[in-house]
Amino acid sequence: MRGFWNSARLQWGLLLQRWQEQASLRMSGWAVLALAVANLIVLCSDWKSAQALECARAALELKKTQALAQQSYWPERALQADDRLAQYRSHLWTAQSASGARADVQAWLDVEVKKAGLQEARVNVQDPSDFSDGKPDPHIEVQLRGRFDPDSYGKLLLALEGSSHWISIDSAELSNGLSPSINLQISFHFYFGSAAPASSRS
Repeated sequence: MRGFWNSARLQWGLLLQRWQEQASLRMSGWAVLALAVANLIVLCSDWKSAQALECARAALELKKTQALAQQSYWPERALQADDRLAQYRSHLWTAQSASGARADVQAWLDVEVKKAGLQEARVNVQDPSDFSDGKPDPHIEVQLRGRFDPDSYGKLLLALEGSSHWISIDSAELSNGLSPSINLQISFHFYFGSAAPASSRS
């Protein structure tokens, strides 16, 4: 072990002697050291630039997130949309089942036809259409025929158009035969779904 240290001291002494005696060796050494330091400085500068860019990007994202969190625009629009949807649904007929909807339509028409005094009235309530979750327009189509009389016909139209629930008149035909008659095609529009409220009648 002592021999190893003696040899190391000898080699180090020779290296120092050559360093002191040879100016070219000293210049080369200082040049290598300068290049290493310059390279280290460049690497540190690149690392600092990358870190600064990342910090700036993170700060910008944080600022955007905070700005969005402080905005009330989207919640307000969502509330407005909910209100509009509730208003729209309030004008639709509601039912828990297709058969219940058909019974509501039949009962409502029976009352209004009698009030209007329509003679020889014949009401044909069709099977409900699109009465399943997700359908855009659940409705029931009805064919209404009767003897034409201006007074009773006017009362019936007022009842259909003045209903608080949505009823659309799809077509109206008048016949001027021996017995003038009317032929109405009308639709009752419903809100029907798994969470539909109890039946409503106007």
